[in-house]
Amino acid sequence: MEIQPPSARREAANVLRMAAVVLLVTWVYLANTAAPRAGAAAPPGLVSFQRLFRDLNPRDQRMFRELHEGLLEIENLRGTTGAWPTPAVLAEQGIPPFAADPIVRESYTWTFHHEGILVDYLGRPVAPNQPAFLILVQEPTPGAPADRAPSDEEHHRLGNGDVLHVSVWLHGDGAKLPDALVGLPEADGWTQLLSGSSSPAPAQ
Repeated sequence: MEIQPPSARREAANVLRMAAVVLLVTWVYLANTAAPRAGAAAPPGLVSFQRLFRDLNPRDQRMFRELHEGLLEIENLRGTTGAWPTPAVLAEQGIPPFAADPIVRESYTWTFHHEGILVDYLGRPVAPNQPAFLILVQEPTPGAPADRAPSDEEHHRLGNGDVLHVSVWLHGDGAKLPDALVGLPEADGWTQLLSGSSSPAPAQ
């Protein structure tokens, strides 16, 4: 008995049929594993010490906005004078949240700390059981290559091209905090506040 090999057309059809089956199985697998399941919330992409602006109470949301307004003014003064302004200077110029606001019930004592490349503005509440707030700035390391990070919520570029790493923080038990530089806030019980927006920060 002589066995004839399959024709080239039939062999090609079998290969295409097998490839289609493999593609179908792969698609079904990916659809069941990679696609989000109904009713499941997408992870917010935050770490344990971070919170979004939308999750704050109205009082903390107001302070968050004032801190960012104050931060921009701080950066403007730093860029024009070459020095970091003290809370007293900011208060004299009416810059929130350092200046007294007759509408706001809570009052804070603001102090300034500058050690090496770290700068912070620490606001401790006068009354007990109130949160503390912190603006933390990291200057460029002297002699290090220029930072090429794009301007965003945590990277602000001064007029001279220097990139500052900035962050805003909240501490729930502010009255008991020492008046000292906070170099590693997440290790001391602070919570970083984020707007949740990916849009670039305005150029300084």
